[in-house]
Amino acid sequence: MSRYSSAHPLIIGIDGRSGSGKTVLSTVLAESLSEHHDVTVLRLEDLYRGWNGLQAGIELFSHEVLPKLAAGETATYQTWDWHSTHGNDGAPGATVSTEPTEVILCEGVGAGVRANRKLLDVLIWLRVPDEVRYDRAMGRDGDDYIEQWDNWAAQERQMLDTDQIYDAADLVLVANEPDERHHTSALAVVTAMLNSGKTLDDGPQRGPLEP
Repeated sequence: MSRYSSAHPLIIGIDGRSGSGKTVLSTVLAESLSEHHDVTVLRLEDLYRGWNGLQAGIELFSHEVLPKLAAGETATYQTWDWHSTHGNDGAPGATVSTEPTEVILCEGVGAGVRANRKLLDVLIWLRVPDEVRYDRAMGRDGDDYIEQWDNWAAQERQMLDTDQIYDAADLVLVANEPDERHHTSALAVVTAMLNSGKTLDDGPQRGPLEP
């Protein structure tokens, strides 16, 4: 029997720089796992406080959201409305509540920062060439993002200069394009943990895996 439940959820962090495929991977995992498990996807983009608010959003996740969910408690937090007309880059949005489930997928830049790693059962880092990330992000967000790309990238670099999240990842997925093999690798890791009831820390050695 799995050790995981809404009271003791399996928490997966999916991290990587903008345009690296985090949303696609979290969607694939959620669709696959939901056949047999209750799954919640939490997207950090709902927490970032606008185009200059990467760090503020990460802190909200680290202090008010993740600890609650990891303890099997409901997390209540204020989202960010990116489309609000009350500010140049959005404004505070609705206050929502997220209940814990057996599996919680937390995806977004900064999901795996140092303050969060003790609460994550597995951390996945997506590594994609910069030019591929840029093309993917522009294709997704277009004019809304093109003027903010350098600004957002600078915030990512500042974060990674002090916290090399990729070095702490349990699974590193490297690809130029979305790759079904990588989705399969990530799903295999998560499924094995659910079936065995173990975390990666229960094994002999914790370290990155590159399929």
